[in-house]
Amino acid sequence: MIKLLADKHAMPEFEYVKEVILHFFPLDYFEIFVTRLFDKKITNYKLPEYEDATTEKAQYKHTSYTKAYDKDFEGIESQNRLRSYSGEIASTLKAYGLDTTKFWYLCLMIKDFVEGATKKGCIIGTATHRSEIFDLIKQLNSLKPDLFPSMEPKDIEMELCLKIKKKNSKNAKNITVTKNGHTLLLIQEALSSFILANSNRSTRVDSPVFDPKALSFLKEEKSLRGKIALFYRYLIWFLNKQTVDKEFISNSNYSVPTSKNLLIARMAYFTSLTDNEDFLNKDGEYLRTYISGYEKVKIDTINMYYDASLIDNIRKMQNLNM
Repeated sequence: MIKLLADKHAMPEFEYVKEVILHFFPLDYFEIFVTRLFDKKITNYKLPEYEDATTEKAQYKHTSYTKAYDKDFEGIESQNRLRSYSGEIASTLKAYGLDTTKFWYLCLMIKDFVEGATKKGCIIGTATHRSEIFDLIKQLNSLKPDLFPSMEPKDIEMELCLKIKKKNSKNAKNITVTKNGHTLLLIQEALSSFILANSNRSTRVDSPVFDPKALSFLKEEKSLRGKIALFYRYLIWFLNKQTVDKEFISNSNYSVPTSKNLLIARMAYFTSLTDNEDFLNKDGEYLRTYISGYEKVKIDTINMYYDASLIDNIRKMQNLNM
């Protein structure tokens, strides 16, 4: 398995997957994705390459995705999604200079992450690392002399302390970190800069802070709208980094759709995230309307697929605290 992961890590097909994981997720998510893919735990439709030939025009609306698997993926059972529109999708990807296979694996990874984060039974938390950092920033902000610009930090009494209590010990130790106002305001600025640099939601910052004694579990699978909104969040970040090849568009003998929303909607369907054919048949505005109000949906769960080892550790901690 180690050799397999090393080999697959170098595969160019996973280039887009690595790019998104490096931005949003812990690095070990890549190895987990590859393992799940080759262990046939992810429904996979291998995308064929499409030619952009003018001779395709006559059958433009009749090209379709096919279940053409590599040897590594033989035997995967999956829902039949032989539909039209693959020609349009391939042309859209070419217009943005994107590789069909690399993009397909990216969509599979995002879809798999979304499903693992929204399944019934996921562990949820009441706070995230981000929310706790925000609370600390808010407390430090309240000490800033905004109402009195002439007042210096030295004129305000501030103190940052830590309370440390060893497990199974009755006594706690209070440690003063600093009493210096300037230091505290610098800490506030550093935390604010960190949050700004990590403004995109990510597992690193937005995973729940858990207390084994106060864990709760997702009683019902999260709504499809929430799932689609998460799928959109990660994929639109990637697509917004791409630019359209205007020369490709002008030289094409047929209309090439360049709507990123439409592309995401169709990929949500073809990855089996949704069975709603409106994602194929309607325009990109349908997707925006569909996820309206869910754009800022929180990741407040520990991913059932990608954080399995963490979940095991939490359950062990629960047993120790029972």
